[in-house]
Amino acid sequence: MVIYRKYTKDDYQFLREMLFEAVFWSRTKETLPSLEEGLSYDYTKHILEGFGSRNGDTAVIAEEAGKKIGAAFIRYWNKELNMRGYIADEIPVLAIGVVKEHRRKGVANELIKSLKTVAKDNGISEISLCVTKSNIAYQLYVKSGFEIVEEVDSSYNMLWKG
Repeated sequence: MVIYRKYTKDDYQFLREMLFEAVFWSRTKETLPSLEEGLSYDYTKHILEGFGSRNGDTAVIAEEAGKKIGAAFIRYWNKELNMRGYIADEIPVLAIGVVKEHRRKGVANELIKSLKTVAKDNGISEISLCVTKSNIAYQLYVKSGFEIVEEVDSSYNMLWKG
């Protein structure tokens, strides 16, 4: 049975691993950087810096039999410092990752539901994300109530309004 719970500081390394999964999901073994290299790129190194210290930093963790299998988080950004999926300062951006062998089993769907619940409890009524058009997760986001608001190259910026 999978349980979904709020993030604690002890989950930080796992959150990094799930960010890596979210960013590099489509890479082959030949083009996949190491975790440390991948999270040191200009477009990734700032994403989790000081996570938990900024207003609105929110994450949920999925566990099965005591083992972490997925994570989803939202974080606020601004025009100067942001990540893919940024739409506006007052809308946090979602990132989600699931351990490879647990994908396509409903874990991401439940992570999104859990994160939305926590977000609503914290007064957050909108969440954005960016998804590559070829990513199968696009259908998940549509089913979860996200709508396309912008096309950016080979991706969509999507928005959920709760």
